Amino acid sequence: MKTKAAVRTKRYNMNLPEPLYEELEAIANRRGTTIVDVLRDFIKLGLLAVAVEDTPGSSLILREGDREQRILMV
Repeated sequence: MKTKAAVRTKRYNMNLPEPLYEELEAIANRRGTTIVDVLRDFIKLGLLAVAVEDTPGSSLILREGDREQRILMV
């Protein structure tokens, strides 16, 4: 039976404005998860957005119903 290799982790402490923290907390509560898990998901999404942006001819599109918006990382 194969076991997963241990993944090293790094710690990063972050100060957030209270309204932003409360928004993250509300998202975590709706999803039944933790703020840390929400932040990890957001970071993964951000990394994907950067990878798409770095790929010539690619773009990240946000579609809501019949409305589309191209996302640019600054």
